[in-house]
Amino acid sequence: MPAPCYLCGAPSVVDGLCADCYNEEHPLMKVDPLVRLVVCKRCGAVKVPGGWQTIKSSPEDKVTTREEHVSIVLDREIEALGNDLEVTIVETNKLDRVLHINLVARGKSHDDLAPHTEEYPVEIRFDYGTCDTCGMMSGGYHEAIIQIRADERPVSESEEESIADLATDLTVSEYGRDERAFIIEVDDTKFGLDFYIGSEHLARRIADEVEARYLAERKENYKLIGQEKDGKEKFRITILLRLPRFSRDDFIQVSGNLCQVLDMGRGGLACYDLVTREHFTINPKSSRWQSIQFIAPNSAAKEFMVVANAYDQPIQLMDQESFQVVEVESAVLKSEDIQPGAIVKGIEYEGDIHILPSSTEETNDS
Repeated sequence: MPAPCYLCGAPSVVDGLCADCYNEEHPLMKVDPLVRLVVCKRCGAVKVPGGWQTIKSSPEDKVTTREEHVSIVLDREIEALGNDLEVTIVETNKLDRVLHINLVARGKSHDDLAPHTEEYPVEIRFDYGTCDTCGMMSGGYHEAIIQIRADERPVSESEEESIADLATDLTVSEYGRDERAFIIEVDDTKFGLDFYIGSEHLARRIADEVEARYLAERKENYKLIGQEKDGKEKFRITILLRLPRFSRDDFIQVSGNLCQVLDMGRGGLACYDLVTREHFTINPKSSRWQSIQFIAPNSAAKEFMVVANAYDQPIQLMDQESFQVVEVESAVLKSEDIQPGAIVKGIEYEGDIHILPSSTEETNDS
């Protein structure tokens, strides 16, 4: 027969105590009944020992944000003492800056005892401040400037949108890892875009990607802007990225032949030689790169209608704008494009009409 519990006299189970007394002497967890939480009023970050912890949810989603705030503070405040512990949060009262909850804990205070449930009332008080990142943003802090320009032409609207989206995606990917990963301003000037960026690391990531995607020319310079607290000189970097004179679908000359740019990116410049009717790729390391000359934008292309096709004779095309009839060799057209009434695209260069590759040609070659 087991000895009696030395507190209540009931049969003992563990360490001279009955199950109820052992559970009472050994709670499942420890948490203060009053918890204070400091939250950034702009981005919702939570102040924790050593800095600020960013949140995943949007500050506009107040319900999800409040749940994340509570989870962050309880992860820090709760000290688990029991085994197989499961904690459920039950909200009992909510005010603007005060939240009352019950923490319902279920688990074992000892492996030889059955699971049981305990409740812990907690009051969470919210205070609001400004995190380091938002403080720097509001103060206009930036370590880098990226200038997007184009060679002898304005930066196109599609290029501006694409580069802005790229910068946004890379900034979001750095969120929570780099406290200076923010863009405080994007200035759309008559010359191009200027990005003012909090982190030099983020600026270099953006610049690397733009340089690779657009085969841009890159220049960097530093300007002394002050000193760190330890006396070390502090510099701000400006990265100039100059996009080529040409862009996708424009016409260039490579090694003396007229070509159309089909694509550009990390792999180089994908082109179609309008003279040899061949596809090729060229990159800045190629000896042929220096021979590139801009000829005309994509808007220089015209539409022509096939008006006559006689065996073993040049094909007659009519300019859809001027209605002038010109002739081209049948070899430059696909069989499906040489039927009377068919519409093809071409460009006039140095007195000759060069037919552009059809979508079928581009697809089959890719």
